[in-house]
Amino acid sequence: MTQIDKTKLWIFVLMRFSIIVAGAVAIYDRNWEHLGMAVLTLIAILLPSLIEKQFKLDIPSYFEIILLLFVYAAIFLGSLHQFYFKFWWWDKMLHGFSGLILGNIGLLIITYLNSNQKVNIYLSPIFIALFTFCFAVSIGAVWEIFEYSMDKFFGFFMQRGSLDDTMIDIVLDTLGALVFALLGFFKRFD
Repeated sequence: MTQIDKTKLWIFVLMRFSIIVAGAVAIYDRNWEHLGMAVLTLIAILLPSLIEKQFKLDIPSYFEIILLLFVYAAIFLGSLHQFYFKFWWWDKMLHGFSGLILGNIGLLIITYLNSNQKVNIYLSPIFIALFTFCFAVSIGAVWEIFEYSMDKFFGFFMQRGSLDDTMIDIVLDTLGALVFALLGFFKRFD
């Protein structure tokens, strides 16, 4: 087992332990909303491993660590422990990282397609960059529509009640997408 895999394992174990403790406290306190958030976080951190097994992919360990930390920061710390309200910059930081993460996912999809012998295509660097950028920005936009819908129809406060929040989120998602689009353009595939 490599050092990065050991690190991933320890992060995963510590996260699961803290989430299970939070779930047990929520049950004890009869706080079903917190229990739901704990269960949602637990499911979300299991998704990369399930996707790897289902599609026979090899998600790089460094990226799995980033995904685990992002999900934990967004759901467990952000929502369950109210970091979105305690720290004004929490949402902005996560949107900046989400653009990078989504761009990386777009780049991983293209890399997979370019290296898959069953898919008989070779994608040019400009197309790789364009796909990476569009993929990340599109998912960011869909997320903002989700936030708007939750606020409008269920009375949530995901957009912090302002157009500025939405626009800054989209700008941060776009900047992160641009970083990976440029990486995708300059990366050479064999």
